[in-house]
Amino acid sequence: MSTKSKVILAGVAVLALGVLLLPRLAQRIDSTLDQVWERAAAMEAQYRDMTNSYPIAPEMVREHPTHRLWAERRAALLEADYIETRELRIRHSLAANGAVWDFFVAFHSRFPGVERSVRDAKSDEPVVVVTARKSDFGPLGAIERFVDQYEPSK
Repeated sequence: MSTKSKVILAGVAVLALGVLLLPRLAQRIDSTLDQVWERAAAMEAQYRDMTNSYPIAPEMVREHPTHRLWAERRAALLEADYIETRELRIRHSLAANGAVWDFFVAFHSRFPGVERSVRDAKSDEPVVVVTARKSDFGPLGAIERFVDQYEPSK
């Protein structure tokens, strides 16, 4: 058998193995991705439940269904490492009359239902404490960019 025949035979063997194994590999990848997508969808649904109930929940007693829903979703998402609490610095002071309120209004209009608070509002660099998805933080995260670029109205 010549070298050329051996190369052609090896190529045909590889092609035959590819045809036999490729559908199984594709099916395995699809089933793995389906589980990932389902988990992500479930986490996002829980996050939406948490953010939708947040505006009301902190004002309710612990036994109230809305407060329980918010607390359960928040605990589950923190445990699953889907959300986290971060402290972000604002570059400008919020000492002016109504500046904190203006910040909350601007923040809420952009990120409704996201848990946030401000510490040291009258200092040169107040701290915003935010609990949100991990993807909303970091240099590409919408919340961190918003806080970093926020300038109070004069």
